[in-house]
Amino acid sequence: MDKETVLKAVEYVEHTAINATLKELGILSKVEVTDDEVKAEFAWPFPNIPIKDSLMGAVQIIAESFGYKFSFTERIMNEEEKQHFLEVEHANWKGGAPAC
Repeated sequence: MDKETVLKAVEYVEHTAINATLKELGILSKVEVTDDEVKAEFAWPFPNIPIKDSLMGAVQIIAESFGYKFSFTERIMNEEEKQHFLEVEHANWKGGAPAC
């Protein structure tokens, strides 16, 4: 499978409550596709995000569906990244009160 295709598929994963991809939100901050593995870095706007396992799982499912192993690291966003996240979240919220 073409690495570029896998990369695009992973970067297309959308947040469940926000009409934006994890990449657009800055949550999926880095992705590297090697010969047999997708390595992702997730940056969270706050600690203890209730849906983070679901969001990471969506990326993992896509990586594995293309036959790649999946690994990840996590970190908390810096203030600039968090501000960007909040702006994109506010502009693209699907409804109700924002969760994170």
